[in-house]
Amino acid sequence: MPHLLQQLLQENPRETLWIAEENSKALLQAGFRFDGDLITNRWDIAHFADGRCHHSFFSDFRFAELERRYRRIVFPVSKEKAIVHHVINSTPEVLGAGGELALLGGKQSGIKTYAAKAAARLGGDKNLVKHGLEYSCQVVFHESDGQRLDDQDYTRLRPLDALGGLYSKPGLFGWNKIDRGSALLADRFAEHLPPPGANVVDLGCGYGYLSAELARHGTFHFTATDNNAAALLACERNFREREITGVVTPSDAGRELGANIADLLICNPPFHQGFQVEGDLTDRFLENAARLLRPGGTALFVVNEFIPLARKAEPLFTDIQPLERRDGFSTFRLCR
Repeated sequence: MPHLLQQLLQENPRETLWIAEENSKALLQAGFRFDGDLITNRWDIAHFADGRCHHSFFSDFRFAELERRYRRIVFPVSKEKAIVHHVINSTPEVLGAGGELALLGGKQSGIKTYAAKAAARLGGDKNLVKHGLEYSCQVVFHESDGQRLDDQDYTRLRPLDALGGLYSKPGLFGWNKIDRGSALLADRFAEHLPPPGANVVDLGCGYGYLSAELARHGTFHFTATDNNAAALLACERNFREREITGVVTPSDAGRELGANIADLLICNPPFHQGFQVEGDLTDRFLENAARLLRPGGTALFVVNEFIPLARKAEPLFTDIQPLERRDGFSTFRLCR
């Protein structure tokens, strides 16, 4: 896909908005420079785009915040259907009449279905073209009278009974459920509490479930961080609603946070990004956890049981204690 994406972005870049989700990272990592504007919901992509694009925006695809309209949108389709539907629904707000939406993706990405939906929504032809194992679709926007796609009310934060009243929204992985691994880790909190007022880092916070659960046990100061803009919005809301003391800030696996700031670190690291399994994610979370912990600090991790966390953590921590293995997950206590 990077070659096809690069080709599309080189066509009239000054009039193009690049919607960059997980499938755009490889091209930016390779040093590609883009003379147009980029919007992304991922902090790591925003970091790579800094200085490589005319203007980059980090947000939960809030297109109303953009400073202008464009003649073209280029969008490698996301794994999350609600995001793709939200982008297609929002296209009339971003393009002028006669503007073009270019979608691209592999066979398993749903690109053919999205091409048909975009054509119906925008009143144009889908113009689907195969490029080896990839497809592109370029739809000219004629009118926005087509029926809106079901984007699960994408922009709205909402409290969910399934989450015990915590706020969440589409665009966040596992947005409408409590992750089994996180629940397993939260069950161990009472056994490993720091002293009152301790500094806690929630690394990869999502909508803030682990912080909310730990806050039930005492008063601590939290630093919650995530790579995903939707997660940050939801976590901020939950901190306000639950009166949790702390800050919510973007980072790429904690890389931007200062060293030696945490008495306790809690983490359920992702092991995938988008359509790919990203093998070094656990390593990056562990490396940053070790850097963020103060001497004598403790990290509580939960991972899928097939991830060899103890082996990966051995060079970084002086004490590695397995806690529990259940329901396909393993929990660990790691100390500096």
